[in-house]
Amino acid sequence: MLAFLRKQLQDLLEQRAALKTELDEVLKAPTAEKRNLTAEEDKAFAEKRDAIKAKDADIESVQARITELEEVEARDATAAQLRAQYGQNTPEGGRPSVQVLSEPLTYERSGPNSYFLDLARAQLRNDGKAAERLQRHAQELDVEMPSRERRRREAAEREMRSLDRELGHGRESVFEKRVNPNRTDGQGGYFVPPLWLVDQYIDLPRFGRTFANTVRNMPLPSGTDSVNVPKVATGTATGVQTADAAAVTSTDMTDTFVSAPVRTIAGQQDVAIQLLDQSPVGFDEVVFADLIADYNQRLDTQCWSGSGSAGQLKGVLNVSGINAVTYTDATPTLPETYAPLMQALSLSAKNRKMMPTAIFLTPSRWFWMASQLDSQNRPFILPETNAPFNPLALQTGGDVEGPVGRVLNFPLLADGNIPSNLGAGTNEDRIATMRTSDLYLWEGSMRTRVLQEVLSGTLQVRFQVFNYAAFMPDRRPETISVISGTGLVAPTGF
Repeated sequence: MLAFLRKQLQDLLEQRAALKTELDEVLKAPTAEKRNLTAEEDKAFAEKRDAIKAKDADIESVQARITELEEVEARDATAAQLRAQYGQNTPEGGRPSVQVLSEPLTYERSGPNSYFLDLARAQLRNDGKAAERLQRHAQELDVEMPSRERRRREAAEREMRSLDRELGHGRESVFEKRVNPNRTDGQGGYFVPPLWLVDQYIDLPRFGRTFANTVRNMPLPSGTDSVNVPKVATGTATGVQTADAAAVTSTDMTDTFVSAPVRTIAGQQDVAIQLLDQSPVGFDEVVFADLIADYNQRLDTQCWSGSGSAGQLKGVLNVSGINAVTYTDATPTLPETYAPLMQALSLSAKNRKMMPTAIFLTPSRWFWMASQLDSQNRPFILPETNAPFNPLALQTGGDVEGPVGRVLNFPLLADGNIPSNLGAGTNEDRIATMRTSDLYLWEGSMRTRVLQEVLSGTLQVRFQVFNYAAFMPDRRPETISVISGTGLVAPTGF
């Protein structure tokens, strides 16, 4: 754009110069003859003068635009210089880059510096100059390696095109010409490769952490292997004073504490370096995403079923002193399940002295409940927008996990990590009610590690994920009610 405007300005200046010459010719004759302009000469003078004024206006306009663009270019150049000076030149990946022109690399064959010697000096002696050379080398590779990879890729493509031409396939064709080809391997089928949508890979389905997200979440304090909370064991007492100056009721308070040990949940995967280098997708991201998904499911499962020993968290189903509701029924129905559910809610409220906030059940139990029909073949559970006068429950969501419905305005939450292999027949699931804010979960910051040295002898890399967690479900066991029994045999077909 700037070059075009400069060319336009040059043309305008030449046109103005031509008009000025013509104007001078008009004025030359009367000056030589010492007379005034004739009417015809006066008209020509006015036309040339007005034309020059118009050109001057055009020249000023173009010159102003050129000045603006030159100022923009100057600011861009200043900004680029500052980015280069202060390490903010980030063409790719958001990382500072170093452009190597004719300057030699830090580590070159026959160069004065040794990469491995500097690595040893930096690690063993804390050599600052060696560390500086290593850092400069890393910045150089940020530029050099992509350039090398691009040159190798272009060279490989040139070789493939050259091979095609030698085989007579033309510039772009890589397919064999056959009289009667088909897609059978050996009869042309090898030239019809499958299309792999690696960037649309299908992850392994796992349940999430519905329950763990519902309880009170807090950051795990550092520098401890357990979290202890004091608890009033027996409280004080008041009473009616039987008469003036009579004894006042006095009961000594006693205390105890509840402890949540800090546990570790970890996982790892060893991957060949060749897979990381040659895969067209970020396979490391695939591995880490799968490890983190399994961590979330494992944590939620521990919050339900952990034994509290052998490095496990203590889960809700293993807490002593909870409200146990037994539901015995060889042929359970939804209306028959309603009574023990109300009993569980009642015990949570009565013993905790505050109302519960959630009901937990398995997705299979929820969909079994939603499939139940009354004597007129009408579903007991309907969408909240079409609620009849007296439904047993309302459907409020369609997710496999999380809030799915309501009973007496208490939210129903489906959690696939509730076990369904409990009871005498190892075929029962559980329904639990509680005030979730009474349960505490502390989690540290998720840690990921990439370890190269440990598997360097086999050209492998180890990816690790681990985190620390402490769960306190027994802070107020009286808030937890768990329904069990043959009435909760896992429904067949669900």
